[in-house]
This record gives sequence, C-alpha cells and structure tokens, in this order.
Amino acid sequence: MTEQEASDISLGGETVKAALGKFIMALIGFVGTIIFARWLGSDSLGGYYLLLTAAALSNRPVQGLAEAIQKRGSESGFELEQTLSVGTLVVIGWTTLAALIAYALRGYLQSFFGFSGSVSAFVALLASLSGFFILQSQLVALGRISRNQWFDTVRSYLTFPAQLGFLILGWGAAGVAIGEVVATLLLYVPMYRSFGTGFARPTVETMRSLWEYAKYSIPNEYLTHTYSQLDMLLLGFLVGKSATGEYGVALRLTVPATFVSMVATQGLFSRVSNLRSKGERVDIDVQNTLSFASIVAIPMLVGGVLLDEQLVVTAYSAEYKQAATLLVGLLVFQLLRTQSQVLDGVVAGLDRPNVKVKVNSVLLAVNIIVGVALTVAYGAIGVVIATVIAEAVRYGFLAWYVKQSIPSVSLFPRSMAEQAASAVGMGVVVYGLRQTLAIDSWLILGVVLGAGAVAYTGILFSLSESFRVTITGISETLYGEWRRWSPLSRS
Repeated sequence: MTEQEASDISLGGETVKAALGKFIMALIGFVGTIIFARWLGSDSLGGYYLLLTAAALSNRPVQGLAEAIQKRGSESGFELEQTLSVGTLVVIGWTTLAALIAYALRGYLQSFFGFSGSVSAFVALLASLSGFFILQSQLVALGRISRNQWFDTVRSYLTFPAQLGFLILGWGAAGVAIGEVVATLLLYVPMYRSFGTGFARPTVETMRSLWEYAKYSIPNEYLTHTYSQLDMLLLGFLVGKSATGEYGVALRLTVPATFVSMVATQGLFSRVSNLRSKGERVDIDVQNTLSFASIVAIPMLVGGVLLDEQLVVTAYSAEYKQAATLLVGLLVFQLLRTQSQVLDGVVAGLDRPNVKVKVNSVLLAVNIIVGVALTVAYGAIGVVIATVIAEAVRYGFLAWYVKQSIPSVSLFPRSMAEQAASAVGMGVVVYGLRQTLAIDSWLILGVVLGAGAVAYTGILFSLSESFRVTITGISETLYGEWRRWSPLSRS
C-alpha cells in the first residue's frame, strides 16, 4: 500500500502540469487530424470517427470499473494491489467477449464503418484502450494526474508517427486505428512500473466494495458516453459520413476548451474522495476548481465567434467549410461542459454514483428526443443545438445537487466574471486584427491567435487578484519541485 494519498499532492500544481501535457498532446493531435483529413477525405475520416465512437461505447464496463478503482483506491488505506488484479481480469474477459460478438457481426460492422480491416482494428483498439484505462485509474487514484497525463501525451507522440507509417503503407483508415493500438501498448510497462504497486489476490471485501460503486458507475459510463457520442451516431445514421467528418473536425477544434477542467476534475474527484473518507472539508478545493475550470473555454468561445470560418478552412481546407457553422455551437457546449465536468467529479467523489445515473438517464433521454427531431429538421446544426440544450440540463441538475450537499460553494465565482471581461477585451483586439489583416495562411492566423492570447492573459492578470495569487502559488510549487529534482539546482 502506498504511503502517499491524493490529498497530500498539490491539486493546482498537478492541474497545471497535466494541462500542459494536454495542450502539448493536442498539438500533435491537431497536426494529425489535419493530415488525416486531407489524406483520407471526409467519407473515410467519418468512418474512422465512427470506429472510435463504437470502441468508446464498447469499453464502458471497463471504464466503469476504472472509475470504481479510482474512487476506492483514493480512499485512505485501500489496497491498490488488489484493484489492479481485478481490473486486469475484467479487461481480459470483456475484450474476449466483445471480440466474439464483433466477428459474429463483421458483415454489418464492415458496412457501417465503410473501410476494409475495420472489424480487426475495432477489436485491437478496444483491447488496448481497456488495459490503458485500468492503468490510468491506478495513477489517478493516487492523485498523480500530471504523471498520468504525461503518459497520455507520450502516447500521442508515439501514435502520430505510427499512424502516419501505416498510412504510407496503404492501410488507410484502419492503419490510423492500428497506429493508436501500437502506441498504447508501448506505454503499458512504464505505466505499470510508475505507480509502485504489484498484483495481489483480491479479497471478497475488496470485490464487494468495488462492485458497490461499479454497479452504478458502469451504467453511468454507458449513459455518459452514449450521450457524448450521440452526435456522431445520429449524423452517421441520419445524415451521412461526410457530415460526421465535418462535425469531427469542428469538435476537434473545440476540445482544448475542456483541458483544464478535465484534468482538474480527475484530481478533484480523488481529492474529494480522500478528504471525505477522513472527515475533512472539501469546499475550498471545489470552489477553486470551479473558479478556473472555464479559463480557456471562455476566450475560445469569443475567438470562435470572430474567427470560425478562418479557423476551419485554414486548418482543414475548403472541403470542410461547412464545419464552421458548427464551431460556435460546439464551443458553447464545451463552455457548459467545463463547469458540469467539475460538478460531476464532485458528485462522484462524494460517493454518489447513483445520483450521476439518474442525471445522465434524464440527459440521454432529452438528447435523443431533441437530437433526432432537430437533426431531421436541420441536419448537422440541429445535432449541435440539441447537445447544447442537453448539457444545460445536465449542468442544472448537478449544480442543484452540489449546492445542496456543499452550501458554502458559489456556483458563479467572481473569477468567472473577470475571465469573461478579459475575453471581451481580447475580442476587441482580435476583431481589430481581423479587419486589418487578410487571414489566409497559418502565419497570419497564428499572429492573430497569439495576439489574442497575450491580450487575454494580460487583461486577466491585471483584473483578477485570485488569478495572480493562484499563478504565484502554483509557480512556487512547481519551482519547489524543480529544486528538488533538477540536478542543476544541486550543483
């Protein structure tokens, strides 16, 4: 059993290091999607996105168990050696069953994905990612979200050349999937060695404890990820693969908006769980995380309103021009999501997965009913509108529950207003540059985006005392770690 627990680690410092890893990972992912979009075309790219969607939906039982491992493993005194054994056995059993079903339905799946080798690629991707999720849960349970994120970042940098190599060999969309499989498997051994625990025979008490949480987290994973992937499925069934590809590239442009909230929520989940298991207060950590969860999403929304078409066409070519009409709506969705992600992590840390199941059941029903109606009526933009409505419903339910459980938490902290004001100031700068410059190349787009980022950060630093204090505190924490580990500091 490890001596260090989730509450012993700086949440702010871990979040910054993990978020940095996320942004670096996004850079290579962004370059990859541009190359793949141009190489494969919208139809094959759409088929690849459908494959990813199917794999994500199929590994929900493993993801549900991984969440249970994170919850129980973050509790003071829990034996992580036993959870690793349980997770490994479940991965082997579940992926074997999924493979048998996939090959039994290979004719239908081959037609649905629309490219050769898709069924084998699906099985390999499902198996490799399932094992990766279990290893991640072990790390996050210990509060090591930055180490976990940097493993994921390294995986991305291994993935891209592997995918490119398979494309050059003529494997097409299947090669893009197999490249990710190869890169994922390469991380298994270093991840296993990094968290300092081995395998141990699980006791009946451990399995019962995991099941008490997993019996809610597994159906919740299906609900949550069906909701998150519903847009792709609706477009694939009701509109076509081309629309799926356009939606995919627009969504990829908006994903960085959630990086801070995503990594902070992982740490907050473990931290709330650990503090609650020891009877300590959690409101300060929750408040701080809510305050800065949307720090990237808010300026991205303003920037997306001003530069939607320029971003899409410059990045992905004029073939994906229609994706620009989806971009702003998806940025609104991501802004809502940055707050609801944090609230969702708080509910999980409070040991209430049953509440999450109820919320996500309502959410999925709303999204299916509204999504089908709006997609039939308006096409791809209808899917986006339905998703924004559903996410607003999700946020409302979670906000109500967290406020009831932790009354001292403010859902609309002053920091968010300061971030919004700074984003407006940034928007003035970006609008002026857009009117002055012809944004028709990567260089000019980079200049405009860079100027916007500098303006936003500068205005926020001058407006927000909490931002200045947070940056100072995190800098001191990171400097202290550098002093402890760097050979230069000891010379």
